[in-house]
Order: sequence, then structure tokens, then C-alpha cells
Amino acid sequence: MDLIEELMQEITLNNFDVGSSTWVDVTYINNPHSFYVRPTSYRSFLKSMQAHGQKLEQQDLQLSMNIVYYSKTLKNFCRGLIYHVDTAKKNCTCDIYAIDYGCVEKSVSLKNMYSPLLEQGLPPLATHCQLANCEPKNGLWKDKEIDAMKCYIGTEKAKLIVKGKTCLKLIVELFNSCPDDIATMLALTGYSTLGYNENVFSRIPNFKQEKHYYTYPKIEPGNVLHVRTQSGKDLDNFYVAKVDEYYDYINNVNNLLAYSKQAQSLRPEDMKENKAISVFVPQFLRYERGIIQKITVSEEKALVQLVD
Repeated sequence: MDLIEELMQEITLNNFDVGSSTWVDVTYINNPHSFYVRPTSYRSFLKSMQAHGQKLEQQDLQLSMNIVYYSKTLKNFCRGLIYHVDTAKKNCTCDIYAIDYGCVEKSVSLKNMYSPLLEQGLPPLATHCQLANCEPKNGLWKDKEIDAMKCYIGTEKAKLIVKGKTCLKLIVELFNSCPDDIATMLALTGYSTLGYNENVFSRIPNFKQEKHYYTYPKIEPGNVLHVRTQSGKDLDNFYVAKVDEYYDYINNVNNLLAYSKQAQSLRPEDMKENKAISVFVPQFLRYERGIIQKITVSEEKALVQLVD
């Protein structure tokens, strides 16, 4: 079994089901409500996945391109996804999302970007998380609270227990060698508050009418937007996305993957036009948000518009 087959089998087995526990490395911390983890079982694959080939030239660069680059933030080579290319300066730079760590690095120099030595098509290995029962004392996470979390987590592995899921992240408890779980440690030392009522998920089911649509931003004539082209064949018909919203989309690709893999497949009788769904796109090797535009074969096939 080669590297890709072995890793894909491992990824398939790890769906982060609610109630499950996994040993993880915490790879990047924004705050207690936004941090990234990667199962420790993936450690042995990283070196091969991060091996780089030849340096890239400016004409090679494309948005959403998978590369290997040297990260000054992480201080090592890692896989990355280009989400912005800046050619306005004398030296071309890119904003890159480190897909196996969860961090974004801006203005990466072209001299630090390489083609992957191993053509993989592997999904991101970092998963977005939020600490359960952990809230900021004054509504916002400040540097001292974030630094405290980094201190308690340190560089050791942690045991992650999944308490809930949203389409964007896992709601988790983290345990390591500290006397209590990380959320409790933050609360006991005065950096946060404990409580269920502010969590993203609720312990009491809230049954609502099924939603069959996405909401779209309101754009007025005269608005100036910083965008990137998503698709289109000519100047009369094309789609764009706001750059900051595209960053959020890239940041949550792996969370949509985890959410989609644990969800039930769409039943034939539920196939309806204008229904919001998640669909696996083979050429992208990932799940995408979509809307059923037209049923082409009753209860079997449909034409789907990818909303992102």
C-alpha cells in the first residue's frame, strides 16, 4: 500500500463523530473559539507530503493551486493553498493557507514556493475547532486569554473529545497533562467563563422548518468590492467572490468535508429543485455547497449549481 492509499484509508476512518476521542496535535491557535488540530496518527506522513520539487515561476501561479512553501510562521516546509496573488509589487508574493496546520500566511515570497514532489490530491489534515463551555469574560478574546490557552496547551499532544458539530467546526474538550481540561483551566485562572448557554450547539433540540435556500449579500450600485474570479467563460457571464469571504471558504473546506462525511446521503424522495445540499466534486477532490437546479433523472440525477 503506497502513502496516498494508506493516508486516505486513515482519513476515511476518522470522522470525528460526536462522543469520539482522538489524540491530536494542536497546530494553530487563533483563540479558544478558533483553533486547529491534526490527529497524531498523521505525523508519520507529513515529511513525505511536505517534500518539495522545483521552485515555482510567476507564470506557474494560479489561485486555489496546491503548492509546498517555506513558512516563516511555522518555520518549516508545508503544503499550502494559494488564495491571493499579488503581482503589483516588483517581487511577486502570495497569501497562502497552510492546509495541514490551519494558519494563513500573507505576502509569501515567490522564492519560497515550490511544486509538490508528491502529487497527492489529499484533503487538508487540519480541522477547525472550538472549546466547549468556554466563553470570553467581556465578549471578545484578548491577547492575554489567547496566550494563556497557548501556555496550557504547550507543544504536547492532547486528547480531543467531540461534544458537538456545526458545518464550520467541531465543538470539543481538550485534555493534556494539565490538572483539568483546557476550558476549565482557563476558567479557574480567570481567563474565561464556563457555561452551556453560549455554546454554538444546544443540548435541547430545536426543531425548525427545513431551510431550502442560501442567503446572498446585498450589493448596491456604486459599491466597490475586492474580488477574485471564481468561474466564467466570457465577460458577459462570470462569477466572483469577495476575497475575505473566499478566505473564509478556504479556511472551512476541511470542516465541510468532516460535516459532509458524517451526514446521511440525500434520500431519493428528498431530491427537490432549489434544495441546498453538499456535493462531492471529483475534479476538486472535496465537498462543495450547492443548490439543485434541475432534476434530470427522477430521484437519481440532478443538475447542481456550486454556490461558491
